[in-house]
Amino acid sequence: MSFSPSHTLSEAELAQVTEHQAAEQGRWRSAGPEGYLVECLGKDFLVLPGVAPPGDDSRLLAESLEIKPGEEVLDVGTGSGILAVHAALAGAGKVVAVDWNEDAVETAKRNAETHGVSSLVEARVSNVFSTLGEAELFDVIVANLPDRNMAALDLAAAAQWDTGFQAHKMFFGGLRKQLQSGGRVYIVTANYPELAEMVKLAEEAGFEVAVAGEKAMSDGDPRTFYAFVLTDK
Repeated sequence: MSFSPSHTLSEAELAQVTEHQAAEQGRWRSAGPEGYLVECLGKDFLVLPGVAPPGDDSRLLAESLEIKPGEEVLDVGTGSGILAVHAALAGAGKVVAVDWNEDAVETAKRNAETHGVSSLVEARVSNVFSTLGEAELFDVIVANLPDRNMAALDLAAAAQWDTGFQAHKMFFGGLRKQLQSGGRVYIVTANYPELAEMVKLAEEAGFEVAVAGEKAMSDGDPRTFYAFVLTDK
C-alpha cells in the first residue's frame, strides 16, 4: 500500500513555508565569502555562500541511515556534505558525494577534510547521476533532493525547489543503473503535496517504500519530515 501522510500541507500552510524558505535562501546568498559554521549531530559543518546548510531534514536522514562496514555509498545532492561525512564515519568503505552546485562540492570537500574522512569521500560536480559511469554501483544511495515542484531561479533556490520535478524524475529514472542488486535507497521529504508524486515514482521504479524516521516541526512550522528507505519489491 502506498504511503500517505496523516496530514498534507494546506494552501495556507504552503504559503507560510514558501515565505520561510525564500527568507532562508536570502540568508544563504548573503553569507560572507568565508562561510559560516552550523552544528549538526554534535559536529560543526562549514557552509559556503549559496549552499544549503544542514537542517532538520538532513539530521533526520542521517539518524535514519544504516551503513554496514565497507559499504559503498552515493550521496546525491550533498549540499554541505553532512550525509557523506556521516556515512564515512559510520563505516562506509567509500562515499561519492555529488551536487550540481560547485560551491556545495567545495563545501563537502572541506567538511570531509575537517572531520578526517577525506580519504573516503570523493566529492564531484554532477547533475544527479550525470558524471557517474555505468560501472559505478553503490550498496546505498542517499538523497536529500529539493522537494517542492516550484520554479528555482538560482542555485540557492534550487536547493529547496525542484523546477518541474526534474531532479526527482532524473533520480528515479537512473536509480537502478547506479544501485547494486539488493541495495537500498534513503530519501527524505516533508508532507508537501509532492510527496505523493515521489512515492509514485519510487514504486514505478520497482521499490517498496517504508518510513525509516519521522519528525514533526515545532514553533509554528507546519511540516513533518519523513525519511524513507526504498528496497526491491
